[in-house]
Amino acid sequence: MTKTGLLICSNPFRLLRIFPQIQCHVQNTLYVHFCPLPVLDKKAVRHRLTIIDAYKNLNIINVDVRILLCGLKGTLGSQIATKRPVDVIFYDDHIKSEELDSVVSSLSNKSPDFKTVFVQPNEDSDSSIDMKENTQYNKVESKLFENVVLGGTFDRLHNGHKILLSTAALKCTKKLTVGVTDIIMLKSKKLWEIIEPCSTRISNVEGFLKDIDPTLEYDVLPIYDIYGPTIHDPAFEMIILSEETMKGGELINEKRLNAGLQPLEILPLPLLEEKKSTVDCCQEEENKISSSNYRMRLLGTVLKSPQPNTNIPATPYVIGLTGGIASGKSSISNYLKELGAYVINADTLAHGLYDINQPAYQPIIDTFGSAILNVNNEVDRKKLGAIVFTSKDKLDQLNQIMWPLILQKIKILIESVKDHNIVVLEAAVLLTANWQVHCHEIWVSIIPEVEAIKRLQERNHLSEIDSRNRINSQPLNSEYVKNANVLFSTLWSYDCTRIQIRRAWNNLLIRVSKIHRFQ
Repeated sequence: MTKTGLLICSNPFRLLRIFPQIQCHVQNTLYVHFCPLPVLDKKAVRHRLTIIDAYKNLNIINVDVRILLCGLKGTLGSQIATKRPVDVIFYDDHIKSEELDSVVSSLSNKSPDFKTVFVQPNEDSDSSIDMKENTQYNKVESKLFENVVLGGTFDRLHNGHKILLSTAALKCTKKLTVGVTDIIMLKSKKLWEIIEPCSTRISNVEGFLKDIDPTLEYDVLPIYDIYGPTIHDPAFEMIILSEETMKGGELINEKRLNAGLQPLEILPLPLLEEKKSTVDCCQEEENKISSSNYRMRLLGTVLKSPQPNTNIPATPYVIGLTGGIASGKSSISNYLKELGAYVINADTLAHGLYDINQPAYQPIIDTFGSAILNVNNEVDRKKLGAIVFTSKDKLDQLNQIMWPLILQKIKILIESVKDHNIVVLEAAVLLTANWQVHCHEIWVSIIPEVEAIKRLQERNHLSEIDSRNRINSQPLNSEYVKNANVLFSTLWSYDCTRIQIRRAWNNLLIRVSKIHRFQ
């Protein structure tokens, strides 16, 4: 297995036949260099833009494919500069020996022990793949522009992003400006809490562009609305966007005209269809390749590697399951119980402590008064909740009574577990009570606030105001996510939740087995 490869190819058809032969041998990145094609008019790029269609036809699994543009733009100079050192150069029988020698000598970033490998293309590969010129390109005059602009979220660069960015670079001769949406624009997006930081996305976009075409000037900057600099900068000539954001391009041109600026030439690119059969996915995922789908597939995976906790015994292995109110923690823990985990519910333990003659009973009456009792002199948790969820001080008082008592019971239960390797501690207050120090890793469930309010109103028969008060008394979703080793969301169907849990459970069993093996 090699980390980084470079494939020399004569045309996209050959690429599709060669790629299946080599993808299993490349661990991280595969650069693709198309040998320069004869171009009659160097100002015409329409027929060369279709080369980017290669991205949408590659069945890519964990390989970052980057098509270099130097051969397509006719800008091949003395060097082919790649960001990552190339370990292997792949070529086939269409590449002449002098072409191979030229690429090897031009490649400036090679591993000290790099090698060249001949590849026999798979001539039986799917010949039905449509590599014809996309008719969308016919709508735009086949000329180049000095200043091109585009924008987007660019979370976890995928093939759709690469096509947008590569097309923009192909149409540009001088300066390419890319607006990357800042956090203020993202809160309506699915699972926005795990979108990469803006600085990371800017760095990834800039790194990709400089990798595929180092000859251009790039300005990659954060934007705080849908317009960015497009409605102020007279230098911009063309905007690249996806078909679904065509309306945004038209709004930009309206504002440019109102400001006395020339409208931008608009090149809309078609959305890429998602090949769902190739991935373990939920039915609720979009039918297009999107960052939202990628984020959904992160659910149930390890977002942050758990660090060894030497303060507690290695067995049983304790999972702290937490999340906001009504986020579906109980449905997750119930399924984990079916899979073989021993589940401890902190809320259930807490409820027992309210009972007459239990440790919390008298301290609660002393603190909040006898008005919280019902006709049977039992603590009425609804009355108590109405007090504590409208006052942070009152809630803190209750927590100071309850948390030490609950934790004591939790520790006793964990120590008593003998026939389970994995214990799940379900606790809404896990982070605020600092109980994560008693866990080996933290699993979190989140849902949007709007959905949490809806569930509380339906399940607990609370008013919207009372529901908001309860939600506002707990950490934000972003705080939960920051502490999560594994993340879930029960926003969609139960089948989707089960996919996430099975994914997490299977990976957990592997981690736990490794721990036991080295004990």
